[in-house]
Amino acid sequence: MMRRYLATPLLCLLLILPQLGWGEPAVQRYTCPMHPHYIADQMGSCPLCGMDLVPLAAGERPTSSSPDNPRNAVTIAPETIQNMGVRYGIPQWTEFGRRIRAFGMVMENERAQSVVASRVAGWIEKLQVTAVGDTIQQGMELYRLFSPDLVAAQRDLLSAAQQQGGGRLHAATQRLLALGVERRLINRWIAEKSLSERVPFYAEGSGTLSRLEVRQGSYVKPGMTLAVIQDYSRVWLNASVAEKDLSRITKQTPVRVLLPHLPGRKVATKIDYIHPIIDAASRTGTVRLLLDNQDGALRPGAYADVLFEVGVDRRLALPDGALLNDAQGYHVVLALGEGRFQPKAVKVGLSSGGFTEILEGLDEQQQVVISGQFLIDSESALGESFTKLERLKPPLNQLAPTPAQLAMLDHLVDAALYIHEAHIDGYAVEPTQLQPARDIKSLLWPHFGQTRLGAILTQAEDALSRAQQARTQAELLTALDQLVQALQPWIQQGAAQHYQAKGLHLFQHQGSPARYWLQLGAEAASPYGPGPSQAIPYPAAHEANHG
Repeated sequence: MMRRYLATPLLCLLLILPQLGWGEPAVQRYTCPMHPHYIADQMGSCPLCGMDLVPLAAGERPTSSSPDNPRNAVTIAPETIQNMGVRYGIPQWTEFGRRIRAFGMVMENERAQSVVASRVAGWIEKLQVTAVGDTIQQGMELYRLFSPDLVAAQRDLLSAAQQQGGGRLHAATQRLLALGVERRLINRWIAEKSLSERVPFYAEGSGTLSRLEVRQGSYVKPGMTLAVIQDYSRVWLNASVAEKDLSRITKQTPVRVLLPHLPGRKVATKIDYIHPIIDAASRTGTVRLLLDNQDGALRPGAYADVLFEVGVDRRLALPDGALLNDAQGYHVVLALGEGRFQPKAVKVGLSSGGFTEILEGLDEQQQVVISGQFLIDSESALGESFTKLERLKPPLNQLAPTPAQLAMLDHLVDAALYIHEAHIDGYAVEPTQLQPARDIKSLLWPHFGQTRLGAILTQAEDALSRAQQARTQAELLTALDQLVQALQPWIQQGAAQHYQAKGLHLFQHQGSPARYWLQLGAEAASPYGPGPSQAIPYPAAHEANHG
């Protein structure tokens, strides 16, 4: 349990330290041997690990910030920085714009649809395709037709050919072509001086039989639809876009398609058509996309998430996790070197895809902390100490989330299970699949932000941000460990019976350092490689009730 608090975000530390009154030698203060950054006015227990506080020796107290400069730089010990997992970066020029999300559905491409219709009356014989779903190749025989009209037209053709009447032969040939007979058959009849009572008809294109209106022996009339052949190698995706966003989208707007049933699949696409009308009931417009589907994996009726990126421009940006929003606005933490850090106010612009535009306050040469950050409430950031926060927070087991709120919290657990499963099964984690779980904090913060669950939501969001930005498996597994450690108090103290009933198991990989993961099923499948692992049992009921 102690390890969870060793990753206390650096920015929270920087904002809280000036509020603790260091620099007042007349007042005895106390600190935690394991967490020397925690300072209290009274003797007691450390809220982070439960150890007894010890007096802070004279000379150990840092100088407090002056009233004119309340956010001076502070110095953090190297071992503390290492435990925090701090990462650094500089603002980067990145091309992005505002994202518009839409819901879409895969549809048949009507332009790739061909209708088989009869041009002459007769009876179907030797029907070669018998069921919807049959594969059709261009040029294959579909059926044969017995038609007195075709027999008469052939006799006229042979008579004209025998008499070598140029004008009459041309007219007879054109008549048969108009009735749908292929020229190669006409040429063969002339060459062989014979006719066919049952004339074959062939597919003009390839695809799949999507409709069949006749059977063996059916009588057909001119203009009657016999079958429909659909080519699924390219399909449409109709995206429903909110009326207020539709005017921002053009045919040149970049677009991405995410398919829930095909996680990680990258689909090549472009906007094919923007419908000119708005649906009166849903107040949405339709944007049609053209998708390549050579392997047939995109099936009509499948759902899809669509991301349009409008207003794309080159912007100086930082990852979202590098920013803090408090009562005074947005801040970043400058890394000054030699363990010295200083918060600095910045003016931000557009946010999209995990990045936020920096309009003022930074240049591309200034190094900032890009991990270990989280967004905290302005009151706790500027006006409350750790002790006051702990007094205000009831135990996790006393919280009573509604079923809907509990389902949202389950999304965080699902995110940890998804990362674990992806690593074990060998497929890539799609960062956008983690975004719904990352959004849970903003949805639950108004209800639980000032409780112990608020800190869990914050740490979980930070871990998910790191997972989205991970470029290597090592970074992704570090984020998984951070996420599971953040969720551990809620799983084992807040809703132990709920997760135990679901068959959720917490495991520890006993490496150096020890790392954690979640899985469904009691047989350990460590994502961290070979080595001993152990299951961490749920606490007894009386222990959980006192968590």
